[in-house]
Amino acid sequence: MRNPLPATAVPVIPAPRAPVAVLALLAGLAGPAAAQGISCGGVGDGAPWLGQTRAGSDIAAASGPLALGAVDVQPGTRFAALFTLGAPMALRLEAAPADAAGDTVLELFDATGRLVVVDDDSGGGLASRAEPDLPAGDYCLAVTGFGGAGVRADLQVSRLEMAALTPGLAGGFAGTEGLAPFVGVQPCLPSTPAVTLGQGPVDAQLAQGLRAVETAAAAPYYRFTLGSAQSLTVRAENPAADPYIYVFDASGALLAENDDHDGLDSRIDFATPLPAGDYCIGVRALSDPGLPVTLTLGGTDARAMLAEQYAAGEVPPPLDGSWPVEDLGLLPPQLTRDLRVSGDSATWVAMEVPVAGLILISADEVSDSDPVISFFDAEGEMLGFNDDANGTLNAQLSAPVEPGRYMLAVQQYSADYQGVIRVGIGRYVPATE
Repeated sequence: MRNPLPATAVPVIPAPRAPVAVLALLAGLAGPAAAQGISCGGVGDGAPWLGQTRAGSDIAAASGPLALGAVDVQPGTRFAALFTLGAPMALRLEAAPADAAGDTVLELFDATGRLVVVDDDSGGGLASRAEPDLPAGDYCLAVTGFGGAGVRADLQVSRLEMAALTPGLAGGFAGTEGLAPFVGVQPCLPSTPAVTLGQGPVDAQLAQGLRAVETAAAAPYYRFTLGSAQSLTVRAENPAADPYIYVFDASGALLAENDDHDGLDSRIDFATPLPAGDYCIGVRALSDPGLPVTLTLGGTDARAMLAEQYAAGEVPPPLDGSWPVEDLGLLPPQLTRDLRVSGDSATWVAMEVPVAGLILISADEVSDSDPVISFFDAEGEMLGFNDDANGTLNAQLSAPVEPGRYMLAVQQYSADYQGVIRVGIGRYVPATE
């Protein structure tokens, strides 16, 4: 957790840190033998078997849980491991931070690459857990760090009668509150009971918005119908309940999920219009499923939504002058900038990297600041994210780079901070160049 009180002393800012430790972090760890023939749409390419071999990775026949310990997930990436299921059954999927500061997000993909399950905090604390009913087949279990951060994580797949890795949370979709662990959301299928939002197609009602207030225990699913393609925003609000939302298509395929978009409230934006058809929203409450959650479905202005994402440091803005960006030009080997950063909006800088190598970025408080940084390539893909590094409120990240344009978002952790952040950027190249 972050200290909400701004520091009163101006720290001594060191030069950009030596890259030796960073280079060590970038080196991959050797793992079990890679799988053959299971891609999961690319997620599982080169991934290890949870049971060392395909035969040993059939959880339906295993004598105990299949697990990997302390896997190293680099910022902006996911780590995947493979298992197979010889018979249809309910499984327990878990990912737990191996370090106290970690926060895992768990994903399950089937052999075709379809996202089947996603979970953030259902394992208790910052651990992830889900217990879906699955058909026989091959699967890729993946873990990422929340918000694109790096994380060291323990992974486990088990049958329900086996020992769990995480404590879970009481209540939720699993069963009777207080008796069953909170296990995540089941897909919303055409046969799943759900509250209907609006009457018929809701297109004409989106400008005004559709609203429902109910507990997640009483109303875990909501349905709606679109008569034509629409851009949408789905919100779930009540921080005391800590809502978590999912959007499914008519077949039960998961389209998007969110936890903690704004504090403990959740939000999903569809800037690209969803096509006409039937949809379903799943709602959970991570803290208390008996508290009311306000669910809102409304239309969205794509330009306004993009502006919010630029301000939140989630998507790099265009370099056409429509959004303020400081262009650093051709990046020298070492560069330092002091930026006054408002807690209400990210400050963006652009840079041109001339040769391939490694970039190391630090963001340190000068006054009244709790820095957060995100690093993107020219295509808008996040290459790194960091909030609190090295046991401090300062931020640091590293990423391998090729020649080209990159963008950096520098933010305050909250609107309570309005001070100066010192950004240091070091560019390192192989000794042969």
